[in-house]
Amino acid sequence: MSSKTRSELVGFSAPEFWIFSSPEALTGVWGKGNRLKDGFEVIVAEKDGRVVGFIVFKKERDHVDIDNLDITKDEQGKGIGRALVAHVESIAKSCGYSLMKTDTTENAQGVPWKSYGFWTKMGYKDTGERLRTKYDFKTIPFIKNLK
Repeated sequence: MSSKTRSELVGFSAPEFWIFSSPEALTGVWGKGNRLKDGFEVIVAEKDGRVVGFIVFKKERDHVDIDNLDITKDEQGKGIGRALVAHVESIAKSCGYSLMKTDTTENAQGVPWKSYGFWTKMGYKDTGERLRTKYDFKTIPFIKNLK
C-alpha cells in the first residue's frame, strides 16, 4: 500500500508514527480480530482482494478517537475514506458516544497536512489549538458532535 512517501511525511509526522504506512507494518501490530495494541481497533477496506485503506480508532471514556486514516494513492478521492469514517461514527453512535475526535498536523511553516480539508468536509471542526510536539510540527485537534 502506498498512500504517501516518507519524503511527504517529513515535517508533518514523527518517524515512530510511520508504523501504519503499509499493510505489512500494520499486520505486525495486529492482535486478534480487529484489535491492535493499547485498545486500538482497525477497520480495513479491501478491493479485489487487496487492502486499499484502513482506519484506526479507540473508544475512550467520553469520545471515540480516530488515530489514523490511510487510503492508497490510487484509491484516494473515491469515497473509501468517507465510508470508513462514517462506519466508525456509526459504531460510536451505536455504543452511545456523541463526540468524535481526531487530529492532523501542521509543519513548521504553518502549512496543514493534506488531510485538513478532508476532515473539515467530513464535519469535523478545527478546535483552533496548535499543540507543539517534540518534532518540528504541531498537532491540530478536530472534534465532531454526532448528535
